[in-house]
Amino acid sequence: MAFENDFSSRHKSVVKYLEKLNPGEYEFDEQTKKKESLEQERIDYLDRLFTEHSDLLFTKFKQAGQNPKVRDDVPEDKKVYYFRKEFWDNVDFSDPRLIRTPVIINKLKRYMKELTAQNQDSVFASAKMLVDKTFAYPEYYKFFSNWIVIQYEPTKTSLMDPEYVFVNMARNYFTRERAFWSDSMEVYAIQQRAHEMGQSLVGQQGQNVISTDQNGNTKELFKLTADYLIVYMYNPTCEHCMEQTPKLVDWYHKNKNNNVDVFAIAIDTEDSEWKDYIEKNQMVFHNVYDPTNRSIYAKYYVDITPEIYVLNKERKIIGKNLKVNQIDIIVNRDKEKRGLN
Repeated sequence: MAFENDFSSRHKSVVKYLEKLNPGEYEFDEQTKKKESLEQERIDYLDRLFTEHSDLLFTKFKQAGQNPKVRDDVPEDKKVYYFRKEFWDNVDFSDPRLIRTPVIINKLKRYMKELTAQNQDSVFASAKMLVDKTFAYPEYYKFFSNWIVIQYEPTKTSLMDPEYVFVNMARNYFTRERAFWSDSMEVYAIQQRAHEMGQSLVGQQGQNVISTDQNGNTKELFKLTADYLIVYMYNPTCEHCMEQTPKLVDWYHKNKNNNVDVFAIAIDTEDSEWKDYIEKNQMVFHNVYDPTNRSIYAKYYVDITPEIYVLNKERKIIGKNLKVNQIDIIVNRDKEKRGLN
C-alpha cells in the first residue's frame, strides 16, 4: 500500500504537469519519459509481488484488479474487443475467496455495463464469453450466471429485448446438468419461462393470433394487410395502460393512412370491463379478447402491461417493450433499411 500511495502521488503530479505542456516541446517529451518510467516501475513492482507472494489473497486480489494492456497490434476498431476479451485474464478463478472481495463484483459491473454495448446481442455475447470460462470453477459459474440473469431481468432493464438474454442464459446455463445449485422444479420453472419468452424475440417471425372481437366476430392478426402491425396488449385497469391507450389512439388516427394497423389484445379482464374500455377510449382499431389467454400463450410474451410489439411486412418482430412514442422510431428504422425513407 505504501508503494501504491507513493506511486499515485508522483504519477498524478507528472500527469498534471503534462496537461500544461504542448506536444513537441522539450519539457513535454521529458515529462512523458518520466511518466512512462514511473508506470514501468509500477509494473516491475507488481511483477515481483505476484511472483514472490503468489499464494497470498492480497496478491491475487491485486493481480485481479489489473487491467489488460491495450493492444497496439490490432486495428483501432478492435481494441475494445480485445480489451474486453482479455479483461479477466488476471483473475485466478481457482480461488473462490476472491468472490468475497470487491474486485470481482466491480470487474463484473464494468465488464457488463461499461465495456459491453447495451443491446441484447452484445450483452449475451459478453455473458457467454465470461461464463464459458468458468465451467471448471463452480462458485464463479454460479455467481456470474445468477448475477447476469438478475441484472437483466426483463422488468429491470431498458434493453428492448431483455428476454433474449434470459432465454439464452436459461438454455445454456440453467439446465439440469449445469444449474447444480437448483432443484429440478426450479430448473423446470426457469426453462418453462424461457420457452414462453423464446417465441417472441426481436428478429423472430411473429405468430398469428385468432381471437374474438367485441361483436363476437373472429379476428386474425395475419389477415390484416398493412405493412406494419402494432400488437398492443393491455389490461383495462392497468395504470400505465390508461396512460398509453389514448396516446395509441391518437397515433393510430395520425398514421392509419401510412400502411400501419393496430391489433389490440385485452388480457386478464372481463367481457363487460373490456367493452366499456374500448368505448371509453374510442379504440376504433381491431380489438380482441380471449378469457383463457390461449390465443396468445407462447406467441407474444407479456410480463407487464401494456406491451407493444411491432411486426414488419414479413411479419418479423422488429420491436417490443415499447412506449407509443417509440413506435415511429422502430417503423422508420425498418423503412430506412428497405430504402423507403
